[in-house]
Amino acid sequence: MPLSSPKRVSFIQQLFNSRFRIITSGDAADNDDFNLLDFQHYQESPDVKKKRLELIEEVENENILEEGVINPPKENPNKILSNILEDYVGLKEPIAFVSKISNPYRNLAIEDHIFNQMPVPKDQGSNYNRLIFYTNSPCVVIGKNQNPWKEVNVPLLNSLHIPLVRRKSGGGTVVHDGGNVNYSFMTTKNNFDRYTFAKIIRDGVNKYEGSKYRLEVNERGDITTEKQQDDVCYKISGSAYKLAKGKSYHHGTMLLNLRLDILKQLLHRDEAKLGIVDAMASVGSVKSKVTNFEMENDKFIELVTNEFQSIYGKPIDYGEQSDPDEYDQNELFGLTDFVEANALNKTTKVIIIDDDTTLPEYVYETESQLKEWDWKFGGTPRFSHKLMNEKFGFEILFKVDKRAIVREMELTFLPNDLRILSEDKIKQSFEFLQNMISKGEMKYKGSELAGFITNDMISDWLGESIDGTS
Repeated sequence: MPLSSPKRVSFIQQLFNSRFRIITSGDAADNDDFNLLDFQHYQESPDVKKKRLELIEEVENENILEEGVINPPKENPNKILSNILEDYVGLKEPIAFVSKISNPYRNLAIEDHIFNQMPVPKDQGSNYNRLIFYTNSPCVVIGKNQNPWKEVNVPLLNSLHIPLVRRKSGGGTVVHDGGNVNYSFMTTKNNFDRYTFAKIIRDGVNKYEGSKYRLEVNERGDITTEKQQDDVCYKISGSAYKLAKGKSYHHGTMLLNLRLDILKQLLHRDEAKLGIVDAMASVGSVKSKVTNFEMENDKFIELVTNEFQSIYGKPIDYGEQSDPDEYDQNELFGLTDFVEANALNKTTKVIIIDDDTTLPEYVYETESQLKEWDWKFGGTPRFSHKLMNEKFGFEILFKVDKRAIVREMELTFLPNDLRILSEDKIKQSFEFLQNMISKGEMKYKGSELAGFITNDMISDWLGESIDGTS
């Protein structure tokens, strides 16, 4: 007999009726013998009635394979496929957003828009917190105040056609692909704490018995594994933060099944080939040993969303009581714990964003800005870049100002009796470039600088060394 057959539903109804409904069968004296006379006057409260109907519905909708018939599973009633993003970003309640879009620039633009539109509660008792998840196509993301020439192997990045993304928050450099999930937790500035959401992730994931590692939060707010046999707590997620307009967000990248071999190559710079970058005003990345958590993306999103909901979700409204004294019988019949347990349940809307979702113009404008060279590279604080060419026996030092404008170039010759060009010939090769730099308009692009060098071999070498172009 299928578990969802009418007989089983009837049994559930009978079981519930025997506990929570009026008992009319039998003689009154029999009822009195079992102290049930008072119970027949019990009136079912909305809380109990809702629970009874939910239990019956749950049985009817069980996903059972029986005699070739599959009953479809129930959809999460809180999960909403968003047709228009603007319908949800301003709601005065806690909300989770899951983006199915893989464009890294667009996801950051969506995150920025949700942050800007999140309302700020007027009282401490309310929360309009936001939780966002997204998974990007392969890219490298640097912090707002970082130097890409120092943090990333830019020539390799360009040769693989992997985009560089500069976010609007601080923090270090990370590699994204389909094997990690990016998260963003938004709350008020007053409630900002760099550890709070990291601990929410830790607690939510540690409840799952199928996890490969138990997680910890270190003194920097990074999420790590517990100490392993080699005495190392491996980093699984780093964080970055932004505080503005009375609001704050904490976002990061969770390494689940990332190609760590690719990560190491993209973030490794051979200074003998790519030069030495002195990024005086930039923020460097903190080097850590990392590993994958080896959890499916959807499972991670589910666990963290559940933890977010349990802390910040809205209490479920089971209906208002028309008479304050009407349901005091809950206590009389020992149902107080049952009712309170269900009254403490919480809910949160989960908004799904995909390629069919209508996005505001602001998102597309921000996406375009994030793609621009002037933001990705031009946003770098002033720095210097020294390149050495052993074949020609010289060093060249570029001093680069804000907006990545080359301010000065210094050419120095090294002791080398085997150079294939004379010093005079090499100097002549750089004269045109030196003249263009003096005008104060030369951007630090490999192709532009190389284009003003008259010797083809030096031109190709310089462009390749700066960013892989020539």
